[in-house]
Amino acid sequence: MRATGLKKAFGDLEVLKGLDVDIHSGEVVCVIGPSGSGKSTFLRCLNKLEDITGGTVVVDGFDLTNPKVDLDEVRQHIGMVFQHFNLFPHMSVIENVMLAPVETKRADKKSARENALRLLDQVGLAEKENAKPAQLSGGQKQRVAIARALAMNPDIMLFDEATSALDPEMVGEVLQVLRDLAKGGMTMVVVTHEMGFAREVSDRVIFMADGYIVEEGTPEQLFGDPQNDRTRDFLNKVL
Repeated sequence: MRATGLKKAFGDLEVLKGLDVDIHSGEVVCVIGPSGSGKSTFLRCLNKLEDITGGTVVVDGFDLTNPKVDLDEVRQHIGMVFQHFNLFPHMSVIENVMLAPVETKRADKKSARENALRLLDQVGLAEKENAKPAQLSGGQKQRVAIARALAMNPDIMLFDEATSALDPEMVGEVLQVLRDLAKGGMTMVVVTHEMGFAREVSDRVIFMADGYIVEEGTPEQLFGDPQNDRTRDFLNKVL
């Protein structure tokens, strides 16, 4: 996945001001920075949930800014998990996880169910297959949302502050699932406020502020010896 000269404006407000980013296969990239820096907008542009004002985003050879590109086809390769879980309340947990493969990939229900059970076991929720979302904690709902995204067998997973809406005691169980995915070699871009997690799990950390990528490097470099005053100022406030 490559973003080149990526710009996004909402009216007169320029939120992204020309970002150049390469995400390599198997890499875990954490994106940190103050609120309003453009982190979530950047993530949403990577699967064109936001219209792109300028530049290009190329995924598996497909340029998302090409009007002829089949976005539905490309998005099948990109899983996304949001702050809020967006589970269908009238469906059971397993039905939520099975839905996209059956509806969009025309998977047969038997194999989709087997895969869903495997994924629920992977996120520690096999015993909740028949529960409704209302019966789950916030952390459990988010883990179901992760399993639902994984059910499409994506090449890359995008996480938009996946723990920020959770009570503190539930954050750890979701971060553990992300750790396990990282160990398994999943390509991941994670917008997060969890600095300890970013330091521990990421191959590369990107610091954004005011619509720019201010600095990027390994966790050791960025947290241990930041080169930019803006980065140092931010880390001094949050660490």
